[in-house]
Amino acid sequence: MKKIIAVSFISTFLVLLSFYAVNAIILEQQKNKQLEISNTLLQYSEGLSQNVATALKSVTAQGCDKASLDNYRKLKLDSLYFSDIGFIENGKIACTAFWGKLTTPVSLPSELHKTPKGFTLVQFSQKDFFTGNAAIYNNIIIFTSRYAYDKFTPVTASYSLSSTTKDFGRTFFTVNPVIEKSNWLPSRFFTMTITQCSSRWDLCVIVKHHDAGLASLSIAIFILLTVVLYFIWISISLYSFRLYEDRFSLEKTLVKAVKANTIGVHYQPIVRPGDKKIVGVEVLSRWQDSNAMDVSPELFIPLIEKFGLYDNYYTNIIKKSFAEISSLANEHQLLISLNVGRIEIEDGMFNKILRRECLLNNIPLSLIKIELSEKAVAHHDILIDFCKELKSVGVKISIDDFGVQNSNIARLANLEYDEIKIDKSLVDGINESYKKDIFVIFCDALLKLNKTLVFEGVENETQYAFISSRYRDSLIQGWYFSKSLSRDELAKILTGSVDSPNR
Repeated sequence: MKKIIAVSFISTFLVLLSFYAVNAIILEQQKNKQLEISNTLLQYSEGLSQNVATALKSVTAQGCDKASLDNYRKLKLDSLYFSDIGFIENGKIACTAFWGKLTTPVSLPSELHKTPKGFTLVQFSQKDFFTGNAAIYNNIIIFTSRYAYDKFTPVTASYSLSSTTKDFGRTFFTVNPVIEKSNWLPSRFFTMTITQCSSRWDLCVIVKHHDAGLASLSIAIFILLTVVLYFIWISISLYSFRLYEDRFSLEKTLVKAVKANTIGVHYQPIVRPGDKKIVGVEVLSRWQDSNAMDVSPELFIPLIEKFGLYDNYYTNIIKKSFAEISSLANEHQLLISLNVGRIEIEDGMFNKILRRECLLNNIPLSLIKIELSEKAVAHHDILIDFCKELKSVGVKISIDDFGVQNSNIARLANLEYDEIKIDKSLVDGINESYKKDIFVIFCDALLKLNKTLVFEGVENETQYAFISSRYRDSLIQGWYFSKSLSRDELAKILTGSVDSPNR
């Protein structure tokens, strides 16, 4: 039940985040169109302001005589955007091109807006005279046509447009979406507003998209999107929970396995190519989880280190492997190879444990080989002392994974060792002519050190044939001869009762 609640909560949270992201993407796409509308409206408003300003400054007539009225009427007819033109006398409109000389002059509105360029903006709301905006300059007044912005009304199905002064105190034009249009999502949450102001005139334009983002989607598409997002995030959440549970279960099972010493041991044969005789084995740990699935050592060994159980682990592996293989090692004189890393080298107990287990199982130290793996990045002096101590009691030393990471030529200078293991990545180069030449140069140089070469990862006939013909005194290890084997499987091969599983 807790898992279901957690998955529901997390999935809902992620769906909301996804909606936020989808909304942002749609808004970004819609913003370009909105900017285009805003730019067009601003340019048009600037052009209209320029026409009004030019007309006001061009009027030379002053008064309400017939000549002046004819001048006003001509100017009005020349512009589609001028509703009327008049003359102001003593603070009142005395005459206009449309009304002629007024019997009763019309007073100006009390609220006047002065622009930085010397114009006065007014707004009339007298139904029997004029309703709308006008501009005044030198006692001449021009009334802007209420139809001046008609070209913008087709875009108002989703947009509201307005043109105002920069202090937003005076509105020249405004139009809103048709009343019948209503958003199925609250418009206050899905309204995108763009405001742009003119650099030449005292005006700004405001464009609002009232059903932007997710609100622009139909209900059907929104529901479909919701279902898809929930399906995706619930699936991912369940998968993540499963991974966490598996990992948690794996870790608990692994801790129990280390403490109960149930981690198994296999043996990888090391073969002499001349007669294909097994001359040694590498000890490898094997473990299955609670579902009887094999878990890679590359996964469970770092976890063992993380839990602070590595000392128990390597001690148990030595005990178990020596107890299992002691009789075979003595009978067939097999070298037993153990991989060691930083912990074994630095904890100061490894050599004592090794000698004790050899003594308990009657295994000569001369049949033990220690492989310094790539993880053996100990302090140089500690590493040297570690090798010297092992060599002093007859244990052989092998440089493992040579040619990669930390196992390189610098390591060979001061260490006492008997063997160099060539990494599989280099052996794979035998299959390619160019890499093969590099491989030969590399290995021929190592031969001059008078150390045994062991080739890891030999997996096919080409690799085996080349190594066995050119490096006859070397050793090979890999699936071409055999995968890792249990103790009983190894015993059958050594006694000749069965052939190697891969042969």
